[in-house]
Amino acid sequence: LDHAWGRLTTEDLRIGDSISDNAEEWWSQARRGHDITPAALDVVSCFDRTKERMAAAQRQLRHWVIRHLKNRLLPDTAAEIPRRRRFIGRSIDPLVSEETDKGIAVSGDALLPFLLAARATSHAPDARPVFAEGLASSYEAFLHTRRSDSADRTDGDDDKYKDAKETDSMKWYLDHLQTLIPRDGAADESHPKIAATVRRAVDIWRRGEKSVVFCHYVVTGRILRQRISAAIQSEMITLGAAKLGCPNDEVMSELERIGKRFFDEDSPIRRACDAEARKLVARYPTLAEYQDDLIEIVRRNVRTPSFLVRFFPLGRERLEAEAMLEALDSKDLSGQTLRQLINQFLLFLVERCGTAGRERYISAVKRIQTGAHAGVDVSREYDDDELQGEKPEHILANVRLVNGRTQSETRQRLMLTFNTPFYPEILIASSVMAEGVDLHLNCRHVLHHDLCWNPSTLEQRTGRVDRIGAKAEACGQSIQVYIPYIEETQDEKMYKVVMDRERWFNVVMGEDYKVDVRTTEKLANRIPFPTAAANELAFQLGVVKS
Repeated sequence: LDHAWGRLTTEDLRIGDSISDNAEEWWSQARRGHDITPAALDVVSCFDRTKERMAAAQRQLRHWVIRHLKNRLLPDTAAEIPRRRRFIGRSIDPLVSEETDKGIAVSGDALLPFLLAARATSHAPDARPVFAEGLASSYEAFLHTRRSDSADRTDGDDDKYKDAKETDSMKWYLDHLQTLIPRDGAADESHPKIAATVRRAVDIWRRGEKSVVFCHYVVTGRILRQRISAAIQSEMITLGAAKLGCPNDEVMSELERIGKRFFDEDSPIRRACDAEARKLVARYPTLAEYQDDLIEIVRRNVRTPSFLVRFFPLGRERLEAEAMLEALDSKDLSGQTLRQLINQFLLFLVERCGTAGRERYISAVKRIQTGAHAGVDVSREYDDDELQGEKPEHILANVRLVNGRTQSETRQRLMLTFNTPFYPEILIASSVMAEGVDLHLNCRHVLHHDLCWNPSTLEQRTGRVDRIGAKAEACGQSIQVYIPYIEETQDEKMYKVVMDRERWFNVVMGEDYKVDVRTTEKLANRIPFPTAAANELAFQLGVVKS
């Protein structure tokens, strides 16, 4: 079937006298087998034989294998709400008003680097263009693909860099491309995909929700942390100036002044905060011994500039108890309030954690940094494995980075705290967080900044926030999955190949494949395998009531 499908061309997408430009629509008619081309007839014949064989195999496997697949719809909702929604290409950018499957456009100063990369790629059709993949991720990632040491490239088990040979003609283009890219990472502000990912992450943050951003390249993760931190800082100043009615250069000092009130035991806002937190904890007698710790955790997080500028009515002359109530009852993008999220977290500690689990969560949240405040040196807010050479003043405490250089203890702490309503709010992660961890309790937004050639990796990443008891189930809203790519570049070809392979993986897994330019070009130009066809052939091995 795979080979027969690979021989299809656009001319075969013919029904009668018309040619369809949509493989899904064409397939629904081609299955009837009337008035189709010989190549299409061969595909239909292969499909029918494959379906028969798969059904026979499924009957045999049912005695030995149970494979549960989540329902494609969210449970316990009146409307049929899809469990996941995908936003493709430029749809990641909140500046794009309509959903589309078109890629991110390249324009301005970015045109020349991508043009040179395309020219270099054409000179080595039998090699993997790792430099083009790096360029699609960030300018810094491109620079690292050309370095002889690969230790700082990726966190994956990707050993194909050894095949990244540069011919003399390639080198000419790549050397010129390299001269266009500043070495301090500043140029990545204008990188088309970096800019779009940053805007989406900030938009999700502005609306009160968490997001996890997966990237393949270590240096891209660092660039994203810098850019997202800077963008949120700018947004906090803009929001703060509007609410406080003060000049931009006074916003952060004013927010710090307000935040200090939460450390004053006689402050009305401190008393109101503690009283509301105490009411929530008091619902659960099991948590009585942790009451003081939990109250302090709530206080430390609501006093941060990140929370203040989004949820507090800062324009009032005095922040009394009413302001605290209003902040706790302000809704996020999912329609949930911080009060609800805290209550769900406490319920989780009681019902789904043993004593050891509760203590791990509470200890982790107590230790997580929430930003400098009076009497705290910002340089002591982070461990060295978190900074990774970055200056503390250039990053924010609510934006965290996890990669292979992050120590296991730090990694575990960030995983636990991200799974709470508290800091961090944005987690930028490499493949070390792509499987075996839960990030689902307070997050339903996944940004796949970098693709991976293996569709299973994308599924593993998304699966971190798609678990039983996920936030998506609690609020009845879909998991938002963003898969950006840059149009008319190697990135778009990679996207097409990976998405088509994903559909084929529903049918057959473990096939050997190449990722050189010639093979990628061929696969990217194949007719995409219809989702309906893949679903019809996929094994159904879940438990069925007799």
